[in-house]
Amino acid sequence: MEGYYTREEVAEQVRRLGRMFGLLFYHFSKVIIEELGEERGRELIREVIRRFGLERGQRMRERALSMGLEPTLENFHKVSDLPEVGWGGAPREHFCPFAEVWFEKDAIELGKLYCDVDIWKYKGYNPHIEVERKRWILEGDDECKYELRMRGE
Repeated sequence: MEGYYTREEVAEQVRRLGRMFGLLFYHFSKVIIEELGEERGRELIREVIRRFGLERGQRMRERALSMGLEPTLENFHKVSDLPEVGWGGAPREHFCPFAEVWFEKDAIELGKLYCDVDIWKYKGYNPHIEVERKRWILEGDDECKYELRMRGE
């Protein structure tokens, strides 16, 4: 395709890429658990997700600081590393292309292992942020929702 893309075309491209990532995570997780057993496999997957989330959060923190912003809750979305289109609208938490795959594959419990990436991302961005999951698409809610607060507030 040449020329300009519409917002809808860009959103579709992002969702297709998101579905591929969700499928990749599914297969990696399945193989790790098959090879190492349930307990050890899940332990390694959790550690991978922790490191991945922390790195993403640290990169967002660096971006905020380079823009002259403090790594506060108010500035978190100004430096988000997620696409602005194709991830579910406003708020973007109403659609997750990863979850879509995990529901199709009947792999909700595997998907839940990935979802802690959001918690670790906040911790990497600012270790004083406390995160509590309130709603979760993978638990049947219509959105993912977190209660966020700075420690000491």
